[in-house]
Amino acid sequence: MKKLYAIMAVISIIVRQVYLPNPFECFGDMAWLYNLIAEPIIHGAAFLLVGTIYRKGSFPALGGFLYLVAYAVVTGILALMGIFSFAWWWVLIIVVAMIAICVLLAKLRRWLDGTTW
Repeated sequence: MKKLYAIMAVISIIVRQVYLPNPFECFGDMAWLYNLIAEPIIHGAAFLLVGTIYRKGSFPALGGFLYLVAYAVVTGILALMGIFSFAWWWVLIIVVAMIAICVLLAKLRRWLDGTTW
């Protein structure tokens, strides 16, 4: 099982570093700096999203895959915001949608665990 997780971790690193775009390209030459600053926040958001549906240690390779998917989704959302040059109204819409999705995922997890809504 550790071997499968290690393979998933390597695939995840390659995809994140090579294939996912820099969501801050709309800022030109400063895009790398914004990406460097936002990277810990993106990782934290992806980790929290995965934590709403994944139980730590249950199947590490699945957790790694879910993390990659969550990271790609957060990066994609930031890229969408970049299309609109991070207009305040667009950022607000996305933040509200992300909060709603997190709440729904947490409720789904509780429902699947057999606890009440």
